[in-house]
Amino acid sequence: MSIPSCFDTVIGFTRSEDICVDGYDAAYSISDSGLYIDELQGMSLRILDAVGGKDSIWEMMDRARMNGINTFKTDIFAELMKYNEYRRERFAGDIGHRRFTQTITKDTYHGMRLFSDIRGGYFTLRGITLNLNTTETVDLYIYDDFELLHTVTIDSLAGKPNLNSITPIELELNGNYYFLFAPTGTPYNNKMTCGCGGYRWCFNTDKPCYNSSRENWTLWCMSGGIHGDDPADRDDWSVSQFAQGLRLHGDFRCDAMSMLCSDASDFENNEVDSAIAWAILFKTCEFLTYEIKNSGEVSRYTLIGNDDTLGANMAYYSERYTAMINYIAANLEPSRNDCLKCRPAMGMKKFSQRL
Repeated sequence: MSIPSCFDTVIGFTRSEDICVDGYDAAYSISDSGLYIDELQGMSLRILDAVGGKDSIWEMMDRARMNGINTFKTDIFAELMKYNEYRRERFAGDIGHRRFTQTITKDTYHGMRLFSDIRGGYFTLRGITLNLNTTETVDLYIYDDFELLHTVTIDSLAGKPNLNSITPIELELNGNYYFLFAPTGTPYNNKMTCGCGGYRWCFNTDKPCYNSSRENWTLWCMSGGIHGDDPADRDDWSVSQFAQGLRLHGDFRCDAMSMLCSDASDFENNEVDSAIAWAILFKTCEFLTYEIKNSGEVSRYTLIGNDDTLGANMAYYSERYTAMINYIAANLEPSRNDCLKCRPAMGMKKFSQRL
Protein backbone atom coordinates (compact mmCIF):
# COMPACT_ATOMS: atom_id res chain seq x y z
CA MET A 1 0.00 0.00 0.00
CA SER A 2 1.43 3.35 -1.01
CA ILE A 3 1.44 6.21 1.49
CA PRO A 4 -1.10 8.87 0.53
CA SER A 5 0.72 12.16 0.06
CA CYS A 6 -1.36 13.96 2.67
CA PHE A 7 0.22 11.83 5.43
CA ASP A 8 3.56 13.49 4.66
CA THR A 9 2.34 16.88 5.86
CA VAL A 10 -0.16 15.89 8.52
CA ILE A 11 2.26 17.19 11.20
CA GLY A 12 5.10 19.69 10.95
CA PHE A 13 8.47 20.04 12.65
CA THR A 14 8.19 23.60 14.01
CA ARG A 15 5.69 26.43 13.66
CA SER A 16 8.29 29.03 12.65
CA GLU A 17 11.99 29.56 12.18
CA ASP A 18 14.30 29.78 15.19
CA ILE A 19 17.41 31.82 14.40
CA CYS A 20 19.37 29.77 16.92
CA VAL A 21 18.82 26.52 14.97
CA ASP A 22 20.55 26.22 11.59
CA GLY A 23 19.19 24.58 8.44
CA TYR A 24 15.56 25.64 8.65
CA ASP A 25 13.38 25.21 5.55
CA ALA A 26 9.87 26.64 5.13
CA ALA A 27 8.58 23.11 4.36
CA TYR A 28 9.28 22.18 7.99
CA SER A 29 6.40 24.44 9.07
CA ILE A 30 3.76 22.81 6.86
CA SER A 31 1.18 21.05 9.04
CA ASP A 32 -2.31 20.12 7.91
CA SER A 33 -3.33 19.55 11.53
CA GLY A 34 -1.68 22.55 13.20
CA LEU A 35 0.43 20.11 15.23
CA TYR A 36 4.23 20.41 15.47
CA ILE A 37 6.84 18.09 16.91
CA ASP A 38 8.66 20.75 18.91
CA GLU A 39 5.48 21.84 20.72
CA LEU A 40 4.92 18.46 22.38
CA GLN A 41 6.31 18.11 25.91
CA GLY A 42 9.96 17.08 25.89
CA MET A 43 10.48 18.14 22.27
CA SER A 44 11.97 21.64 22.61
CA LEU A 45 13.68 22.46 19.32
CA ARG A 46 16.72 24.15 20.86
CA ILE A 47 17.31 21.35 23.34
CA LEU A 48 16.92 18.72 20.61
CA ASP A 49 19.36 20.61 18.41
CA ALA A 50 21.89 20.60 21.23
CA VAL A 51 22.09 16.81 21.12
CA GLY A 52 24.54 17.03 18.23
CA GLY A 53 25.74 14.06 16.20
CA LYS A 54 26.29 13.32 12.55
CA ASP A 55 22.69 14.10 11.54
CA SER A 56 20.94 17.44 11.93
CA ILE A 57 17.82 17.68 14.07
CA TRP A 58 15.83 18.16 10.83
CA GLU A 59 17.12 14.85 9.43
CA MET A 60 16.27 13.10 12.69
CA MET A 61 12.77 14.60 12.69
CA ASP A 62 12.20 13.59 9.07
CA ARG A 63 13.32 10.03 9.78
CA ALA A 64 11.17 9.83 12.91
CA ARG A 65 8.11 11.14 11.06
CA MET A 66 8.56 8.63 8.23
CA ASN A 67 8.87 5.78 10.74
CA GLY A 68 5.90 7.14 12.68
CA ILE A 69 3.71 7.20 9.56
CA ASN A 70 4.72 3.69 8.49
CA THR A 71 4.15 2.28 11.98
CA PHE A 72 0.80 4.03 12.24
CA LYS A 73 -0.34 2.53 8.93
CA THR A 74 0.59 -0.98 10.03
CA ASP A 75 -0.96 -0.67 13.47
CA ILE A 76 -4.20 1.03 12.43
CA PHE A 77 -4.83 -1.40 9.60
CA ALA A 78 -4.44 -4.37 11.93
CA GLU A 79 -6.82 -2.71 14.40
CA LEU A 80 -9.35 -1.74 11.71
CA MET A 81 -9.60 -5.32 10.51
CA LYS A 82 -10.83 -6.34 13.97
CA TYR A 83 -13.99 -4.35 13.23
CA ASN A 84 -14.21 -4.54 9.42
CA GLU A 85 -13.68 -6.78 6.42
CA TYR A 86 -13.23 -6.14 2.71
CA ARG A 87 -16.45 -5.55 0.82
CA ARG A 88 -15.09 -7.14 -2.39
CA GLU A 89 -12.48 -9.74 -3.16
CA ARG A 90 -9.50 -8.54 -5.17
CA PHE A 91 -9.79 -9.50 -8.83
CA ALA A 92 -7.05 -10.32 -11.33
CA GLY A 93 -7.97 -11.55 -14.80
CA ASP A 94 -9.75 -10.56 -18.01
CA ILE A 95 -12.55 -8.13 -18.79
CA GLY A 96 -14.08 -9.63 -21.92
CA HIS A 97 -14.78 -13.22 -22.87
CA ARG A 98 -12.49 -15.42 -24.98
CA ARG A 99 -14.97 -17.03 -27.36
CA PHE A 100 -16.06 -15.50 -30.68
CA THR A 101 -17.82 -16.73 -33.84
CA GLN A 102 -17.78 -13.99 -36.46
CA THR A 103 -16.86 -10.39 -37.23
CA ILE A 104 -19.13 -7.49 -36.29
CA THR A 105 -20.29 -4.46 -38.25
CA LYS A 106 -17.29 -2.31 -39.21
CA ASP A 107 -17.04 1.23 -37.87
CA THR A 108 -14.30 3.87 -37.62
CA TYR A 109 -13.65 3.33 -33.91
CA HIS A 110 -14.26 0.26 -31.79
CA GLY A 111 -13.58 -0.34 -28.14
CA MET A 112 -14.83 -0.75 -24.63
CA ARG A 113 -16.37 1.53 -22.04
CA LEU A 114 -15.78 0.88 -18.35
CA PHE A 115 -17.67 2.63 -15.55
CA SER A 116 -17.17 2.44 -11.80
CA ASP A 117 -17.71 4.85 -8.91
CA ILE A 118 -16.33 2.63 -6.14
CA ARG A 119 -14.61 5.06 -3.79
CA GLY A 120 -11.09 3.92 -2.99
CA GLY A 121 -11.07 1.50 -5.95
CA TYR A 122 -8.39 1.20 -8.64
CA PHE A 123 -7.99 -0.79 -11.84
CA THR A 124 -4.47 -1.58 -13.05
CA LEU A 125 -4.35 -2.39 -16.77
CA ARG A 126 -1.48 -4.80 -17.49
CA GLY A 127 -2.25 -6.19 -20.94
CA ILE A 128 -4.61 -6.03 -23.92
CA THR A 129 -5.78 -8.79 -26.24
CA LEU A 130 -6.84 -7.63 -29.70
CA ASN A 131 -8.82 -9.92 -31.98
CA LEU A 132 -9.21 -8.74 -35.61
CA ASN A 133 -9.52 -10.42 -39.02
CA THR A 134 -6.28 -8.66 -40.06
CA THR A 135 -2.68 -8.55 -38.90
CA GLU A 136 -1.91 -4.94 -38.07
CA THR A 137 -0.63 -2.45 -35.50
CA VAL A 138 -3.08 0.00 -33.97
CA ASP A 139 -3.04 2.66 -31.26
CA LEU A 140 -5.33 2.10 -28.30
CA TYR A 141 -6.55 5.43 -26.90
CA ILE A 142 -7.57 5.56 -23.24
CA TYR A 143 -9.91 8.42 -22.34
CA ASP A 144 -11.70 9.39 -19.18
CA ASP A 145 -14.81 11.58 -19.13
CA PHE A 146 -12.78 14.65 -20.08
CA GLU A 147 -9.62 13.95 -22.04
CA LEU A 148 -7.16 11.51 -23.60
CA LEU A 149 -5.04 9.95 -20.84
CA HIS A 150 -2.85 7.34 -22.54
CA THR A 151 -1.97 5.99 -25.98
CA VAL A 152 -0.75 2.38 -26.19
CA THR A 153 0.47 0.69 -29.38
CA ILE A 154 -0.79 -2.90 -29.78
CA ASP A 155 -0.74 -5.60 -32.46
CA SER A 156 -3.28 -8.04 -33.88
CA LEU A 157 -2.84 -11.38 -35.67
CA ALA A 158 -5.41 -12.15 -38.36
CA GLY A 159 -8.12 -14.50 -37.14
CA LYS A 160 -6.80 -15.20 -33.65
CA PRO A 161 -6.45 -13.34 -30.34
CA ASN A 162 -3.13 -11.63 -29.70
CA LEU A 163 -2.07 -10.69 -26.17
CA ASN A 164 -0.05 -7.48 -25.80
CA SER A 165 1.76 -6.92 -22.50
CA ILE A 166 2.10 -3.26 -21.56
CA THR A 167 3.64 -1.07 -18.89
CA PRO A 168 0.96 -1.12 -16.15
CA ILE A 169 -1.49 1.79 -16.12
CA GLU A 170 -3.37 2.55 -12.90
CA LEU A 171 -6.83 4.07 -13.18
CA GLU A 172 -8.85 5.36 -10.24
CA LEU A 173 -12.46 4.18 -10.26
CA ASN A 174 -14.17 7.55 -10.34
CA GLY A 175 -16.27 7.52 -13.52
CA ASN A 176 -15.97 6.40 -17.15
CA TYR A 177 -12.96 5.12 -19.05
CA TYR A 178 -12.99 4.51 -22.81
CA PHE A 179 -10.57 2.15 -24.60
CA LEU A 180 -10.77 2.97 -28.33
CA PHE A 181 -8.93 1.91 -31.47
CA ALA A 182 -9.39 2.58 -35.21
CA PRO A 183 -8.51 -0.63 -37.09
CA THR A 184 -8.09 -1.28 -40.79
CA GLY A 185 -9.66 -4.69 -40.29
CA THR A 186 -12.82 -5.73 -38.47
CA PRO A 187 -13.12 -6.98 -34.84
CA TYR A 188 -14.62 -10.32 -33.88
CA ASN A 189 -17.77 -10.58 -31.76
CA ASN A 190 -16.53 -11.77 -28.38
CA LYS A 191 -18.96 -10.99 -25.57
CA MET A 192 -18.24 -9.21 -22.31
CA THR A 193 -18.98 -12.31 -20.21
CA CYS A 194 -19.74 -15.96 -20.73
CA GLY A 195 -23.36 -15.32 -19.65
CA CYS A 196 -23.23 -18.42 -17.51
CA GLY A 197 -24.21 -19.13 -13.91
CA GLY A 198 -27.36 -17.04 -14.12
CA TYR A 199 -25.52 -13.73 -14.56
CA ARG A 200 -27.08 -11.15 -16.90
CA TRP A 201 -24.91 -8.42 -18.38
CA CYS A 202 -25.99 -4.88 -17.49
CA PHE A 203 -24.78 -1.31 -17.95
CA ASN A 204 -26.62 1.59 -16.32
CA THR A 205 -24.69 4.62 -15.02
CA ASP A 206 -27.82 6.03 -13.36
CA LYS A 207 -28.20 2.90 -11.27
CA PRO A 208 -24.86 1.00 -11.35
CA CYS A 209 -25.09 -2.78 -11.19
CA TYR A 210 -22.05 -4.41 -9.57
CA ASN A 211 -23.07 -8.05 -9.34
CA SER A 212 -21.38 -11.34 -8.66
CA SER A 213 -20.62 -13.57 -11.66
CA ARG A 214 -18.24 -16.31 -12.70
CA GLU A 215 -15.97 -13.49 -13.98
CA ASN A 216 -15.90 -11.38 -10.87
CA TRP A 217 -14.71 -8.15 -12.47
CA THR A 218 -18.47 -7.52 -12.47
CA LEU A 219 -18.26 -6.82 -8.72
CA TRP A 220 -15.97 -3.86 -9.45
CA CYS A 221 -17.30 -2.20 -12.59
CA MET A 222 -19.71 -2.26 -15.49
CA SER A 223 -18.22 -2.66 -18.94
CA GLY A 224 -19.54 -2.92 -22.48
CA GLY A 225 -18.52 -2.64 -26.12
CA ILE A 226 -18.86 0.65 -28.01
CA HIS A 227 -18.24 1.90 -31.58
CA GLY A 228 -18.64 5.14 -33.51
CA ASP A 229 -17.08 7.73 -35.80
CA ASP A 230 -15.84 10.52 -33.52
CA PRO A 231 -14.31 9.95 -30.03
CA ALA A 232 -15.60 13.37 -29.01
CA ASP A 233 -19.08 11.81 -29.06
CA ARG A 234 -18.04 8.68 -27.13
CA ASP A 235 -20.41 9.38 -24.24
CA ASP A 236 -23.36 9.14 -26.66
CA TRP A 237 -22.38 5.82 -28.25
CA SER A 238 -24.60 2.89 -27.38
CA VAL A 239 -23.15 0.23 -25.08
CA SER A 240 -23.59 -3.47 -25.82
CA GLN A 241 -22.52 -6.83 -24.44
CA PHE A 242 -20.15 -7.37 -27.40
CA ALA A 243 -16.57 -6.47 -26.44
CA GLN A 244 -15.53 -5.34 -29.96
CA GLY A 245 -12.58 -7.73 -30.20
CA LEU A 246 -10.96 -6.49 -26.97
CA ARG A 247 -10.01 -8.12 -23.71
CA LEU A 248 -8.47 -6.06 -20.93
CA HIS A 249 -6.09 -7.87 -18.62
CA GLY A 250 -5.52 -6.41 -15.16
CA ASP A 251 -6.58 -6.33 -11.55
CA PHE A 252 -8.87 -4.42 -9.24
CA ARG A 253 -8.06 -3.42 -5.68
CA CYS A 254 -9.44 -1.12 -3.02
CA ASP A 255 -7.17 1.18 -1.02
CA ALA A 256 -8.63 1.11 2.48
CA MET A 257 -5.96 3.59 3.62
CA SER A 258 -7.74 6.30 1.68
CA MET A 259 -10.29 6.23 4.51
CA LEU A 260 -7.60 7.76 6.69
CA CYS A 261 -6.06 10.27 4.34
CA SER A 262 -7.74 11.94 1.36
CA ASP A 263 -8.64 15.33 -0.05
CA ALA A 264 -11.66 15.28 2.27
CA SER A 265 -9.58 14.84 5.45
CA ASP A 266 -9.90 17.61 8.03
CA PHE A 267 -7.11 17.06 10.55
CA GLU A 268 -7.99 20.14 12.56
CA ASN A 269 -11.77 19.92 13.00
CA ASN A 270 -12.89 16.33 12.45
CA GLU A 271 -12.55 14.21 15.60
CA VAL A 272 -11.31 11.05 13.89
CA ASP A 273 -8.98 12.90 11.52
CA SER A 274 -7.58 14.87 14.44
CA ALA A 275 -6.94 11.62 16.31
CA ILE A 276 -5.02 10.38 13.26
CA ALA A 277 -2.78 13.46 13.39
CA TRP A 278 -2.21 13.09 17.11
CA ALA A 279 -1.39 9.38 16.72
CA ILE A 280 1.25 10.16 14.10
CA LEU A 281 2.65 12.94 16.31
CA PHE A 282 2.94 10.71 19.38
CA LYS A 283 4.56 7.85 17.46
CA THR A 284 6.94 10.25 15.70
CA CYS A 285 8.08 11.73 19.02
CA GLU A 286 8.50 8.25 20.46
CA PHE A 287 10.83 7.33 17.59
CA LEU A 288 12.70 10.63 17.90
CA THR A 289 13.20 10.25 21.64
CA TYR A 290 14.39 6.66 21.20
CA GLU A 291 16.99 7.76 18.66
CA ILE A 292 18.25 10.53 20.94
CA LYS A 293 18.33 8.22 23.95
CA ASN A 294 20.39 5.64 22.09
CA SER A 295 22.57 7.98 20.05
CA GLY A 296 25.59 7.85 22.36
CA GLU A 297 25.97 11.62 22.00
CA VAL A 298 26.71 13.46 25.26
CA SER A 299 24.81 16.68 25.95
CA ARG A 300 23.14 18.41 28.87
CA TYR A 301 19.82 17.07 27.59
CA THR A 302 20.87 13.41 27.50
CA LEU A 303 22.86 13.55 30.74
CA ILE A 304 19.98 15.01 32.73
CA GLY A 305 17.15 13.11 31.14
CA ASN A 306 18.47 9.78 29.91
CA ASP A 307 16.95 7.55 32.57
CA ASP A 308 14.10 9.61 33.92
CA THR A 309 12.79 12.33 31.61
CA LEU A 310 13.37 10.53 28.31
CA GLY A 311 11.96 7.25 29.56
CA ALA A 312 8.91 8.95 31.05
CA ASN A 313 8.30 10.87 27.83
CA MET A 314 8.50 7.71 25.73
CA ALA A 315 6.03 5.93 28.00
CA TYR A 316 3.64 8.87 27.74
CA TYR A 317 3.90 9.02 23.93
CA SER A 318 3.31 5.26 23.68
CA GLU A 319 0.29 5.37 26.00
CA ARG A 320 -1.34 8.25 24.12
CA TYR A 321 -0.57 6.65 20.74
CA THR A 322 -2.33 3.44 21.76
CA ALA A 323 -5.35 5.41 22.97
CA MET A 324 -5.55 7.23 19.64
CA ILE A 325 -5.29 3.97 17.65
CA ASN A 326 -8.10 2.41 19.66
CA TYR A 327 -10.31 5.48 19.25
CA ILE A 328 -9.77 5.69 15.48
CA ALA A 329 -10.47 2.00 14.90
CA ALA A 330 -13.67 2.11 16.95
CA ASN A 331 -15.02 5.32 15.42
CA LEU A 332 -13.85 5.40 11.79
CA GLU A 333 -16.89 5.19 9.52
CA PRO A 334 -16.66 2.50 6.79
CA SER A 335 -18.81 4.84 4.69
CA ARG A 336 -15.71 6.99 4.07
CA ASN A 337 -15.07 4.77 1.07
CA ASP A 338 -16.37 1.56 -0.47
CA CYS A 339 -13.51 -0.72 0.55
CA LEU A 340 -14.62 -2.06 3.92
CA LYS A 341 -17.80 -3.06 5.66
CA CYS A 342 -18.50 -3.82 9.30
CA ARG A 343 -17.89 -7.39 10.34
CA PRO A 344 -21.08 -9.23 11.28
CA ALA A 345 -21.63 -9.69 15.00
CA MET A 346 -20.21 -12.97 16.23
CA GLY A 347 -21.60 -15.27 18.88
CA MET A 348 -24.71 -17.24 19.65
CA LYS A 349 -28.08 -15.82 18.62
CA LYS A 350 -30.68 -15.59 21.32
CA PHE A 351 -34.01 -17.26 20.73
CA SER A 352 -37.12 -16.81 22.79
CA GLN A 353 -38.93 -19.95 23.74
CA ARG A 354 -42.55 -20.15 24.81
CA LEU A 355 -42.92 -22.53 27.74
